[in-house]
Amino acid sequence: MDDSKKNAIIKAVILMVLFAAVILGIFVIVNRGRSSSNSTTEDQELTEVQKITTMDLSKTYPKTPATVADLYVRIMKVMYKQTYTDEEFGQMADVMKGIFDDELIANQSDWPGSLKTEVDKKKEEDYSISKYEVLSNDIEETKDTGEEIANVLAKIYLRHGTHTNVYNYLFVLRKDADKNWKILGWTVSEVKDTEAN
Repeated sequence: MDDSKKNAIIKAVILMVLFAAVILGIFVIVNRGRSSSNSTTEDQELTEVQKITTMDLSKTYPKTPATVADLYVRIMKVMYKQTYTDEEFGQMADVMKGIFDDELIANQSDWPGSLKTEVDKKKEEDYSISKYEVLSNDIEETKDTGEEIANVLAKIYLRHGTHTNVYNYLFVLRKDADKNWKILGWTVSEVKDTEAN
């Protein structure tokens, strides 16, 4: 075999190796981009439990009485039905405590133990909040004692097995020194002659 044929074969082999290396490099770059964008997307898709446990009320406190009441019911809905660790339960209870008025907190003798007992019992008895709606149009702000008070009505559909009862929760909220609405208390009444599944 003469030298020109050997050189041609060597050049062809080198070009094929370089071509394969370029193709491999492009493949790695494209897949790395895909996997990192996928993991970023997955990181952003938090569960409802994680959305609550990572909530920082000092940065994103609900702005209206209705959104505070909504957060309370949303936490209860998650606690009744979702799976979570004891640590996550504690974090959710802390978020809930963050939307409570100081007076309500002072009246809680066994917090969050009493909440844990209630939630465990509801879960054991197969209760869940199938849906709820906060009726923000029923907000009233009054300044009878120099305090700003709001009433918010929420309709909660509490499912027990296959049966659902509807309850009206009337939340009373008070604006604190930082101008945040805090839950002072609530009353509950069952809505009669209404069933929703």
